Amino acid sequence: MAINSLKRWEREFKKAARADNLELFRNHLAKLGLPDKPELLLQGTISVVVACCVYYQMDGRSCDGFLDMQKYDPSDAEDARYMFTFDLFGKAFGRILVSGKPTDYDLADLYGHGYSEYKLCGYSCLWISRTDGKDLLAEEIEKFEEDVTEDLRYDYDEDELGFWFDDSLYKGVLYVYLYDVFDLEDEDG
Repeated sequence: MAINSLKRWEREFKKAARADNLELFRNHLAKLGLPDKPELLLQGTISVVVACCVYYQMDGRSCDGFLDMQKYDPSDAEDARYMFTFDLFGKAFGRILVSGKPTDYDLADLYGHGYSEYKLCGYSCLWISRTDGKDLLAEEIEKFEEDVTEDLRYDYDEDELGFWFDDSLYKGVLYVYLYDVFDLEDEDG
């Protein structure tokens, strides 16, 4: 991974966020019913973007196109149609912008990713929304449910990871809740 590209992206991202006084992030958090702590979204977004770039590299792919799409203001990202907002167990929130193609992201890898700065692994839930602020259409919701299921089931069986979808919690947004499955019968105590 080109560390210089990542550092440049982070510097530009923070500069845009500070110029806006994090107002765009504040509004995004409010829409999702999350705490008014846009600094947590800023730092978490940087952590999630870095993690995504690591997995691109591990897969032998360049993360340049992905990194170019990660703008503070989604309207500045030409190909970005959707936002994925991750809850890092309340310690931070991360947002990535994607075109909608399943090759843009790997939710299973991110679920198993360790965030040393927060002393945690993965995320507890995510929200999928449109960058233009419009509601997700029924066919978009159905497609994301299929894509997310395929992505997560590629790495995790039903006896390891459970998840469910809800498109009624927040208008126009698909909510995905994830949880580890524990088999108490296999425990020795």
